[in-house]
Amino acid sequence: MTTKQRRYHIALVDYLLAGCERLNTRLKGTLIGDTQSSVIRSNRNLYYCGYRSYSTLGWIKHENLRDERAEAFRSLLWPDVYEWSYVMRATCAGTFIIPPAKAEEMYSPENFGRCRTDKVIIH
Repeated sequence: MTTKQRRYHIALVDYLLAGCERLNTRLKGTLIGDTQSSVIRSNRNLYYCGYRSYSTLGWIKHENLRDERAEAFRSLLWPDVYEWSYVMRATCAGTFIIPPAKAEEMYSPENFGRCRTDKVIIH
């Protein structure tokens, strides 16, 4: 996620594709070492080549883990490029469309952005 100016009360919502479930790695007993069925989805800006400060890596203040989406929140963001990643597990095989993630200022919803839609094939 990239912002060129200071933003307040940011919500980032990433909808999960059908055929996957998000894993809460903070729970004891969550197995994420099985590389055959675990996928790491990362929202990375591949065109950004500048300096990345430490604060952009742990920018999330609160996460909601839901069945159909994962949500991240922060009350204040400074201009920079921010990264958020999490672990999903494939639950069934098939071809799926990944819906676009959406970031917005919760109290100024006219300020928002979306990423692209992708397709994934799970064998």
